[in-house]
Amino acid sequence: MALTGSWLVIQRIVTTCLFKLLRLVFITVQSIFWQLNGTARKIREARLPHNYERSAQVLDVLLVRQFYGGVHPTTMDDYLCTHNRFEDPQYIIDNESITLMIINERDAVFGEPDEKGKRTAWF
Repeated sequence: MALTGSWLVIQRIVTTCLFKLLRLVFITVQSIFWQLNGTARKIREARLPHNYERSAQVLDVLLVRQFYGGVHPTTMDDYLCTHNRFEDPQYIIDNESITLMIINERDAVFGEPDEKGKRTAWF
């Protein structure tokens, strides 16, 4: 039986709240881990102009908040990602399979599917 009307709205509110709670816990734990293993420092250094060759952060996408009606995620708040590595931004320009997904005043986020169907995000 398909949900309709008020039940559908309630379901979407509940799933959105659960995702936001999961993301809050995940980001908190990840921030602590990144501080301990030095990834947070490397991210800050990658934003410096003299580190351009290693400024594209590669993230593995673990989970994307599901949207209804074909709407695509519009912020990184809709993703759970883990740090993979840093690359030269030229890779984004040279690769045809990479798509611009999100752009804001601070970041440009690109997406690339890998062979196993797992998504990768590039900053």
